[in-house]
Amino acid sequence: MVRSRPVMLVLAVAASCSGGGDGGSGPDDGSPKMTLASPSGDNQQAAPGTQLEPLRVLIRAGNTPEPGRTVTWAMVQGGGTLSATTTTTDAGGIASVRLTLGTAAGNTRVTAASAGVSGSPITFNAAAVIPGQFAQVDVVNNAFDPASTTIAAGGTVSFRWSAGSRGHNVMPVAPATRPSQPTLRDGPFTHEETFPTAGTYRYFCSAHGTENSGMRGTVVVQ
Repeated sequence: MVRSRPVMLVLAVAASCSGGGDGGSGPDDGSPKMTLASPSGDNQQAAPGTQLEPLRVLIRAGNTPEPGRTVTWAMVQGGGTLSATTTTTDAGGIASVRLTLGTAAGNTRVTAASAGVSGSPITFNAAAVIPGQFAQVDVVNNAFDPASTTIAAGGTVSFRWSAGSRGHNVMPVAPATRPSQPTLRDGPFTHEETFPTAGTYRYFCSAHGTENSGMRGTVVVQ
């Protein structure tokens, strides 16, 4: 089964990470702009080797679709294959491609780019997930999603900062030493952590939580 999670794009306001937005650049001047289509196919997770739902972008000038625009697709992280490396926007201004995940668990990133179009390139994230062996935690503003993750001993958890995620880190709760990514990071960014030993590993963001409150999470290793 392929499942998608919504991507939360949030702008930092003052020292906190509250408020919403996508980092737009003010009033629309009517020039061609690339955005995620709806549905976009971003942030899908499935078993290795699965062909995902189409990855889709939309190009418009103002509110008018831009047909005939060439979009170039590229794999920038992970394994797998794309159904095409270039596609063309249709009458509705939409271009799409199919991603087939690789045979190993892990993250995959794909970019879509179009020359002379603002908002380009756009990055799509996907993950090949083997239950118990690989899991993904999204580092969104003021939360880890999901807050609790269970994997088997020897499994890997990928902590993924979305594009709008601002000023977060991952700090272990003593006496554990993992997961650990102490530098405050803005997205997009990914940190992977392998857990060889069974146990409960608690963690938090030092800028927006503590060991027992706010932005915090747990990895249970069985």
